Amino acid sequence: MRKTTKVTHAEMVRMAIEQDIFSGRLPPGSPIDEDALSERFSVSRTPIREAMLQLIESGLVEKSARQRATVARLNVRRLLQSFEALSEVEGMCARLATRRMTQSERDALVENYELGAKALAAADKEEFFRLGRRFHAIVIGATHNDVLIELTNKLVLPLVPYRRFQLGRGERQDQTQVEHGAIVAAIQNGNADEAYELMRRHNTVQGDALAEYVSMDSEVVA
Repeated sequence: MRKTTKVTHAEMVRMAIEQDIFSGRLPPGSPIDEDALSERFSVSRTPIREAMLQLIESGLVEKSARQRATVARLNVRRLLQSFEALSEVEGMCARLATRRMTQSERDALVENYELGAKALAAADKEEFFRLGRRFHAIVIGATHNDVLIELTNKLVLPLVPYRRFQLGRGERQDQTQVEHGAIVAAIQNGNADEAYELMRRHNTVQGDALAEYVSMDSEVVA
């Protein structure tokens, strides 16, 4: 039986800041005090800096040279366009993966889906999210197309915090597991067109969640 992945100090800090941003406790433009974070989480500056680098890379936090990091204002137009592009590109990945996936990759996808069901039943949100990212990574990797893998991963990275956010909304985790199951079935049945459409629709929800978030507070918009 696989053990739940241990959350590192940097991941703990990053997730807490993400939650503070999405909940409105840290509105756009708010300065982020690294010393205060170190005291709040009782950790050294090293994991704080690592968490900040991850947040800057995702676009949630901005930092200029010799300036304190601040919460970024969302470029909603670009984010929605990114979700739109990712929906099509990951749909393409699912189509190619259906045709090219090796048996070991198929086994890994099914195992991942089953582990996701267990994490969902155990209400282990972080493990469910980790397995969800792994689910997509397996499908992307199974295209065996290096250019497509690189392109898709480049699109995915800035959207990870928003994917995490939408999984915490309502019954989205349950629905995600249902959608993953349908994608697995389409791939296992060799139905490439259905796999494409299911994956495309699955990703479209991310943009809908972002639009809902923005509607809660107009100040987040760039």
